[in-house]
Amino acid sequence: LDGARGANVDGVPVHAIRLRGLLAHQEVLLGGEGETLTIRHDSLHHSSFMPGILLGARRVVQHPGLTFGLENFLDLD
Repeated sequence: LDGARGANVDGVPVHAIRLRGLLAHQEVLLGGEGETLTIRHDSLHHSSFMPGILLGARRVVQHPGLTFGLENFLDLD
């Protein structure tokens, strides 16, 4: 995103963080008057992505065409 520090995507403020050792960071902030709830996830190493990569590689051959999202490969029934 152009100038991701303070960028606005469809009305949602977006910031980019560049920090050695922080590979991926997602944070959701919710709040009401006098309170906040923060949900945060940090990935510090590429190995954290391996379970999803292996799952996708093993299951993709069973799904012809375009499959978007790993949730299609999870047995959540």
